[in-house]
Amino acid sequence: MPHLGSFLVCEKIILDQQSKPTLITLFQGLIALVPEGQEVPKDTITGTPWSVFCEWFFDDSELDKRFEQVIEVVMPDGTPTPIRGRLPLKEVAKDRQGTRAYISLFGMPISQTGFLSVNVWLELDSKRVTDTFSYLVKIAHAKEPPVPNDGSTLAPIFPALTQTKPS
Repeated sequence: MPHLGSFLVCEKIILDQQSKPTLITLFQGLIALVPEGQEVPKDTITGTPWSVFCEWFFDDSELDKRFEQVIEVVMPDGTPTPIRGRLPLKEVAKDRQGTRAYISLFGMPISQTGFLSVNVWLELDSKRVTDTFSYLVKIAHAKEPPVPNDGSTLAPIFPALTQTKPS
C-alpha cells in the first residue's frame, strides 16, 4: 500500500531547473482582519495563493498502477468547502524514491475561526487506498494586526474581506 512521506501546506512552491522543489512560507495559521462591528459572511474566501506538497512512496508491485491524489478542504465545524480536486499521478518513482505531487490553489476559506483541515488521500480506480491525512491551518479573526515581539513595526499585507451586495 502507498504511504505518505511528506505533506505540507505553504504559500508557494518554486521549482529549480532540475525540478527540485523549494517550499516558501509554511502555513500554520491565517489571521483575517475584521473591523469592529462587522461579521464575516459564511462563504468568504481570501485572495491568498497557497500550495500543497505531498511525497508518496510506493512498493515495486504498485509502479504500474494509476493512482489519483484527492484533496479537500473542510471548515472547522466539519462542513466541506468548494475546494476539492483530483491530481492523477501519471507515473510513480522507482527504487523507493518519493513521488512528489504539487497543487497550487488560490483562496482560503476564513469565515469560521478554528482549525481548517486540508485533507489528502490516494485512490485507485475511484477507491480509496490510503488513510486520509490532514494538515490543520488555524484561522483567526482580529480587529487589529498582530504586534511583533521583537520591537519592530508590522507592515501587514492581509487579504481584504469580500463585500456582499445588498439584497
